[in-house]
Amino acid sequence: MKQYFSIQLKRLLRIILPVLVVAAILFSCLMAVHTAIRKMDEDSAEHTKFQVGIVGTAGDTYLQMGMTALESFDSSRFAVELVEMEEAAAEEAMRRGDISAFLVVPEGFMDAAFRGDIMPLKFVSTAGAINLVSMLKDELSRIIEVLLIESQKGIYGAGNAMIAQGLSGSKVINDISIEYAMFIFDRSNMYRVAEKEIFNGLGLDGYLLSGLCVVLFMLICLTFAPVMIRRDQSLSRMLAARRRPVILQVLCDLAVYLIGLTTVAVIVLLCAMAWVNCRPSISALWQGLAIVWALGTMSFFMYELASDLVSGVLLQFFGTLALCFICGCLYPITFFPDSVQKIAAFLPVGLARMQLADCILLKHTLQTTLALLGYGCLFALCAALVRKYKVAGVRG
Repeated sequence: MKQYFSIQLKRLLRIILPVLVVAAILFSCLMAVHTAIRKMDEDSAEHTKFQVGIVGTAGDTYLQMGMTALESFDSSRFAVELVEMEEAAAEEAMRRGDISAFLVVPEGFMDAAFRGDIMPLKFVSTAGAINLVSMLKDELSRIIEVLLIESQKGIYGAGNAMIAQGLSGSKVINDISIEYAMFIFDRSNMYRVAEKEIFNGLGLDGYLLSGLCVVLFMLICLTFAPVMIRRDQSLSRMLAARRRPVILQVLCDLAVYLIGLTTVAVIVLLCAMAWVNCRPSISALWQGLAIVWALGTMSFFMYELASDLVSGVLLQFFGTLALCFICGCLYPITFFPDSVQKIAAFLPVGLARMQLADCILLKHTLQTTLALLGYGCLFALCAALVRKYKVAGVRG
């Protein structure tokens, strides 16, 4: 069997250079996809500070004070930047896309407010805006229609009550006004925001990297198809006739295949870690070898099921695509139904993605590693049974 192993190793070495070239191309493409998706996420509405124009505040001291308070104390300052401008300039800026919307404060607004008359404000945004711009409009409407009017009722009500009792209420009214203002600025503390963790602490960047690396590894397995798929079982039949058990033949072929996969995987893994500026560790090495063992034997088993090159490549490709999609390598797993998520957690591709995520987080889950090793042993046994059936079928 040593000579058989040596021959199979030489056959694999003939294609290792083309495989590395293909792996480099695939790695570059997937990292380009990773970068593009990450940039899209960074530029999305959740990470963008919107600019909103404010028209009609330049000549009013009270409105200027309100603008300063909004920019300094209000929670909306983290998502919205207020820019003072003329109405014509605001319309032009919105057409160019420099601002998302603008708010027009009518002349005499504060004087009317002191008399208890709230004049309508004009809020202008692009047609069909359904993002933070519309949310800002709703927030401003609630502030003006509810908080402002109700606080105004409270202030004037308290003042009228004190006047009716013959008391001087100027200081009390001022204190109440400040309390109402601080209450409005502090409104974000009246509720609690809970963010659902969909990436298990990785963030979108790390999650994509772990999933795409699994996809990349499975695609690399495709490049070994010309060496691993056999149409003729004559050699296996001859070796079996010379008392070379089929299980030993399968182990030799599998060992050669895993050597080639490990060589490519180590190079790709080092490139991926360099991409995210992460240092490799001994624990990560063992975790990576468990992934290579499980996914490599699964790929080997698929090749044993194939009877020719075309069917083997198609089986490998569509099987890989389906498993990677279901297990969350191409799309966040949390967007699938709970039943799919539970199934994916037990599939080898899903376990491999989870193992890579642990590597990125510098964690080690023993159960995941043992499950991958168990899957590898199961696929190796199934491959041996398929080879034995083929050899027996040829002999018969």
